[in-house]
Amino acid sequence: MDPRLPTLLTAPLSPRPVIEATYLDVLVRDGLPAGTGFSIALPRGWAVERTATAAPGPEAPLVPLARFHPGEPGAPGAAEGVELVVWAAFLPREMHGADWLRAWMRSQGYRELDFRQAPSPTGMMGDALAAGRHDGGLRLHRLLTVKDGDLLFLIDGRMMQGGPSRGGQADHRVMQEIVLLAAMRFRLAEPTGQTFAEGFEWTELKGAHAVRFLASGLWRETPGGYAPPDGASLVLDHVGPDGSTGRGSLIAVLGAAEATADAALADAAEIERTTLAKLANQGFTLSADAERVAEERTAERSILLHRRKARRSGTAMTILAARIALSEEAHSLPVCLILLSPDEDSAFEAWAINRRAFEIALSTVR
Repeated sequence: MDPRLPTLLTAPLSPRPVIEATYLDVLVRDGLPAGTGFSIALPRGWAVERTATAAPGPEAPLVPLARFHPGEPGAPGAAEGVELVVWAAFLPREMHGADWLRAWMRSQGYRELDFRQAPSPTGMMGDALAAGRHDGGLRLHRLLTVKDGDLLFLIDGRMMQGGPSRGGQADHRVMQEIVLLAAMRFRLAEPTGQTFAEGFEWTELKGAHAVRFLASGLWRETPGGYAPPDGASLVLDHVGPDGSTGRGSLIAVLGAAEATADAALADAAEIERTTLAKLANQGFTLSADAERVAEERTAERSILLHRRKARRSGTAMTILAARIALSEEAHSLPVCLILLSPDEDSAFEAWAINRRAFEIALSTVR
């Protein structure tokens, strides 16, 4: 990263007594579409304009809910020309808020200056500093996401750069502190409590023993897969809004019980090798090297996750393969989960949906 570029402000600069004296929690619900109300921390002297007439949906997937700005000349952020917009986005498919934010910034032509992500009960949320062209000048944005079911809320603070003629003094930290405090105290007025944007259902692999995991109800089960003796296999295809397939697949295979977790992991590795060999016979070109992404060992389960590149019919793809050993009192069960997906550079949205579905399956397999 260029050290001359601004970076994310990760903590308020003002002392706590100043913050407590300056900021108020404001409830913004009246006049907004049902289910989109929220409370937010704003500096004293700021004004609000409600801008939404309908909730986001398939026809209008992103709507601005409200715009906030200094309503008095001496209010914090007035000299810098700071304003803040809260948007609501409709998510037809489950994905991380961080992935949605990156895709949206690209669609707006923004340059990403700094980015971080943070875990939440509804996935990884995004926090970005970006720059974009506006009215012939450069505008700086601090962007943060909050997700609730199939709605994603985007907190978008912005200020023009370039001096008073371009919106005031160019101290981005003033804008960032206002937006950061707004996000830290952002609360939904009517949260749904739903974790996912789409329905996920328990899906079972049943051989001599059985395991289950959460899979999207929008993925279609198709024939195929390699099932070892006393095991089971399942292939789920990512189906697009138009009913098309070929956007990604999840292969799940259960092997026969073993006495130890190490033996079960060895079986899962063999299942992975056999499945990848079958994919190679079906026209996939697989990279020889696999990158180890994660490893987990607990009393209940052991996981080893690898990532490798692949190509099929000229399409660049990513394969995620997880070897899993689920330990029970008398035995350990080998499971292998394999994701086939277009890579993030060739089809970012499909990749984001596929990766999220894979992570949910992996985190819930039992």
